[in-house]
Amino acid sequence: MKSVSIDILPMAAVGLILVLVMMIIAPMTMAHNDTPVTVPLARTAERKVEENLTISYTVEHELLLNDVRYEDLTSLGLQLEQEILRDPYILVVIRADKEVLHSEVLDILALARRAGALRIACATKRLDEGNS
Repeated sequence: MKSVSIDILPMAAVGLILVLVMMIIAPMTMAHNDTPVTVPLARTAERKVEENLTISYTVEHELLLNDVRYEDLTSLGLQLEQEILRDPYILVVIRADKEVLHSEVLDILALARRAGALRIACATKRLDEGNS
């Protein structure tokens, strides 16, 4: 009986070359350097009709939860916790005037997170197709 030997070196070399090509090309295709970001304008999908909690923050620094005014973040946070305990998956929408400081909006976002909100969204104004 003759023994047959198969040389797998050429097949292994082709496999390694394919791996190297993929390693070189993958970072080029995965880079997101060309993504435009314009804040506060956004292209948004149509809003689904659902029950949600809306926190509004005006340019006069007024805090409102579903159009009910609160004096400070602490009292707002307590009411928000009670609402979230009733429905943990309720959507919390934060509507902040574009003139307020981002750090103040971040404080409101952190408050919603501490209150237990699982779903948080920031409201934006929809751009018209002609204004892009």
